[in-house]
Amino acid sequence: MFEAQEGKWPDPKSRTHDLFTAALGGFAAFLLATLHLHIDTKGSPYPFYKGPVIFPIIILSIMLISSLPSFYRLLKPAPGSRWFVDGEGWPRRPPVILILLILFFIIGINLIGAEISVFLFLCISIFFLKYRSIWINLVLPLLYTAAMISIFKYMFDVFFPKPWIFRVFGG
Repeated sequence: MFEAQEGKWPDPKSRTHDLFTAALGGFAAFLLATLHLHIDTKGSPYPFYKGPVIFPIIILSIMLISSLPSFYRLLKPAPGSRWFVDGEGWPRRPPVILILLILFFIIGINLIGAEISVFLFLCISIFFLKYRSIWINLVLPLLYTAAMISIFKYMFDVFFPKPWIFRVFGG
């Protein structure tokens, strides 16, 4: 675990961060429980892992699982934990970067393809997290991209749309 440094990391004893993460996890659990109300699967001839619910199930499950430690810390707080953010006010740069990265990723899947979009999303995200190792900045995203694309294409048999750049330039 990272040690809290002056103005660099949120204090790990901040219960506000846990409350926010637990709220996201609760929202994900609610959406998972009511997923059949949000997505129509009656007209789909495919099983659930090839149909329109696979991506929401994966993302919402990851959100729920990753919020479980926050639920635990809210129920059993650490000694000395308090309700505060970080003493620096509202951080503006990380949410803006995150929104821009998500928009780039969504648009990038159609423009340049899923493989390049996943790889660039991971590389840029890791760069903004201030990691400067070649292994972490390039090799790890490459391995993760290969694993994710292989899982979706060969295990789930889910194919992504042909990128716009290949349709225009004939690839």
